[in-house]
Amino acid sequence: MFREFLEKDLAAIFEKERINFLNSLPSFGSELGVLFVIVDEDGIKNNFRTGENYFSVVGTIEFLDDATQTSFGFFNQRMALSKYKTAGNFRLLGRESNESLSGDGGIILVKKSQKFSYRIATPYNPAIGEIEGLITNLNTN
Repeated sequence: MFREFLEKDLAAIFEKERINFLNSLPSFGSELGVLFVIVDEDGIKNNFRTGENYFSVVGTIEFLDDATQTSFGFFNQRMALSKYKTAGNFRLLGRESNESLSGDGGIILVKKSQKFSYRIATPYNPAIGEIEGLITNLNTN
């Protein structure tokens, strides 16, 4: 349930159209410029309280791109530049990791990754209508 909110927030914060939820990032291929999200299944916590469903999620974001297109600190820079109002729901943890990979045609690719935490509250069991009307209809049939 939190994935659609996380995807929307990440797309707005990092200004990337493609967000993929995967188990791991492929090293090569046509996945340049795509933000990958790997959610730690043990890092998902959820609590119901006062009509709200609270989620706390821990995971890793990864990004593969040409080394000349992004610099070290890419995730922190995007967070700092973001004017998106829910950027406060998203926190970077630890340090950014950069791994150099060789690509086709002598291009050097960099796989960036960093741990994150994400918190969000969504409505839980919102009212959907009058039950009285349903009971009246059942009694007349």
